[in-house]
Amino acid sequence: MRRVAFAFWLVLASGSAGVGQEGGVDCVALYADLANQFPVSLEQCEPKEVGFTLETCEPPTSFEASSVTTHIILALDASGSMAGSAGSLSKMEAAKREAKTFLGDVHKDVDVGLMVYGHKGSNKPEGKAESCAATEMVHDFDSSRRKLGETIDALRPVGYTPLAGALEEAGRLIAALPEGKEGESPVPVVYLISDGEETCDGDPVAAAKALIEAGVKTTVNTIGFAVDAETEAQLQAIAEAGGGSYYPAEDANALQRQLNAIKEAEDSGHRYRYCVEQNVGKIGVATHNEIIRITGCFQKNGPARAQSGINKFLREAKRDSRPEAACAGEVNLMMSRDLRPKFRWLSERTKVLNDQAQADIAAYRATTGFAAD
Repeated sequence: MRRVAFAFWLVLASGSAGVGQEGGVDCVALYADLANQFPVSLEQCEPKEVGFTLETCEPPTSFEASSVTTHIILALDASGSMAGSAGSLSKMEAAKREAKTFLGDVHKDVDVGLMVYGHKGSNKPEGKAESCAATEMVHDFDSSRRKLGETIDALRPVGYTPLAGALEEAGRLIAALPEGKEGESPVPVVYLISDGEETCDGDPVAAAKALIEAGVKTTVNTIGFAVDAETEAQLQAIAEAGGGSYYPAEDANALQRQLNAIKEAEDSGHRYRYCVEQNVGKIGVATHNEIIRITGCFQKNGPARAQSGINKFLREAKRDSRPEAACAGEVNLMMSRDLRPKFRWLSERTKVLNDQAQADIAAYRATTGFAAD
């Protein structure tokens, strides 16, 4: 190593670095030779156009990004009339079966809750007060879906039908929902299943309207399970006041079809969001890969390599007591002057790439209906 360094010094002393009249080393010429030996060559590192191929994402019919459901409350009627027949099963058994399937299978990104109403007291006058006061979230949003079956199986049809009370309780639960991880507002949806009209002297239409006017973006939908015309009219009015839809289900099979259709509609919005986010990720990954490429090129050909090489030469000159060691201070000043702006090369290019990625993502999101997070 010393022979190599000495040979390099001989080259410098022979005239390439320049020697002063008094025999001192020409520091400017020394630095010029060192810069030539350890060049900064970043032309091949310049960023290339980032390319990516996006999947085609089909939005649901009448899609609105702000309407993708975050929480579902399934409010289940446990009044005494649910003990009535719905084919080979009682209405209660059929509703429980379909509730388990619906809540268990709905998209994993939706927090599901099961509310039951009229499940205490009895459908006799002496049990009315207790029954009408009975609205309970028996499966909370943060409970494991694996516990749904056990919770639903324990339900029995016993009491009156406090539709207004159920909607009022849903309103309290919805008002307490926190914002999402990214600060987005929750989008809860209520699905109320009943086989009868309000029997607890409440006003469920007013309760549904009040829930909507409370300021939280929500929707109240109703499912009439083998109902008469009068009950159907009330359930339709509740859904209209709650900004939702009424789904008729004349028997157990119809209830199954309706809940399956509802689940598919709920899931389609989440599938579309997932597809969009996958595409956003592809833009980000392609940009990241290009940043990795230019970073590696910068490390191999950039100022850090030149600085390391020059510093090594100066350390060896000092160690060997060669005359070039006297130029260390001046060479370092010249090196700092020349290399400082080149050290900014990577951060400047990275910023350009990231800014372009953000612009591409924003432009893509604008075509999907989703605002930028």
